Amino acid sequence: MTFTAFSQNIDVGVGVVNAIAATVFAFAFCWRLDQIRRAGWGLQPLAMMVAVASLTLAFVVVDESVSVALDDNGFPGLSRVAFYALLAIGVAALVVVFFFPDRVSRERRAGWEALPLVASLVGLQVTMLVIPVEIRTATISEWTVQNWGFALFILIASVYLTYGFAACVNSVRKFYATADGYLRVSLGLLIGGLGLLALSAVGQIVFVIVSATDVVRSPWLVTTNRVVAILGIVVFLAGISYPMVYARVQTFLANRRRRRLDIELLPLWRLVTDAVPEVVLPDPGTLSPTTRLHRRVVETRDALTQISPHLSVAFDYAEVGVQARMLRAAVDGMTSSAAAEKTSGAVRDLVPADGEGLEADAAPLIRLSTALGLPEATHVPAGGHPEPAA
Repeated sequence: MTFTAFSQNIDVGVGVVNAIAATVFAFAFCWRLDQIRRAGWGLQPLAMMVAVASLTLAFVVVDESVSVALDDNGFPGLSRVAFYALLAIGVAALVVVFFFPDRVSRERRAGWEALPLVASLVGLQVTMLVIPVEIRTATISEWTVQNWGFALFILIASVYLTYGFAACVNSVRKFYATADGYLRVSLGLLIGGLGLLALSAVGQIVFVIVSATDVVRSPWLVTTNRVVAILGIVVFLAGISYPMVYARVQTFLANRRRRRLDIELLPLWRLVTDAVPEVVLPDPGTLSPTTRLHRRVVETRDALTQISPHLSVAFDYAEVGVQARMLRAAVDGMTSSAAAEKTSGAVRDLVPADGEGLEADAAPLIRLSTALGLPEATHVPAGGHPEPAA
């Protein structure tokens, strides 16, 4: 009784995972179409699209209403043939996608993969025709695999899936050895998911053989294989989705960080652009945080370059607090009638970046901007050295 209840729970879990997988693969299919539209066709993108489309349809076919419609409008067992055929096509396409080129090109490997794929598809169709109609749509059990046609059908499907998943694991393993960062995590998940799916297919082969030959009773293998397959699908989907999720998270964090940096840069930007308003670019409307920060940095640096003749060389090596007061004095002096007397005449770049990249470029500007908000403790002539306040 306990085993039966557990098996029923597994069936429910399989249905849920199949529905989730169909949804995920449908989104992935749309995304692949958009990528192909943007980047163009090629064997690997085409193979990925075929894999995603086939796996999406495979998970759709296992839906009860779809399978019943196929069996009623085609022939009994059509849904089972369609499911395993679509899985085989999808796995064959994944083999091409993940193939690690060495002395054999991806195109040649794709040609080779057509041979076992066609053989398995023909075998599935032929064996289904010799299975008695009354058990064509029955679930896999110790009783159904006693029929040699049913057993051969499951063996053909399982052997090909084992081969395909194992080939994918072998190729992904080679990529994994040279990868790092988030890509290494994604490939590791793919290896785990594909390995579990291969293990499930092997378990199904073992079940069919020992049950068909009455070597030993092993009904638990069916449930175990389903659990392993569910775990494999979940881990595989996690591996496929991880780069996209990682990119989304990194984009979210970067946008939040750059939005904060943009706010911190605002006092300096306002000070220098009020003095040199012509450096401000036209406002196109809504901008991403990265674009807004980049514009703000460019405008601030352009303004500082034009203000630089009003600052002595002492500005270049002064501490940031002194630089802030010197800059404020220079901006104030630019509007006075004696501004010409305070210029050194040297136009130069001020506040060099900390390194490469937008945030490294913005970092010293933000330190200067923060210092502008601190209370003044010294009086600094625009073109001279800091002096103690009276």
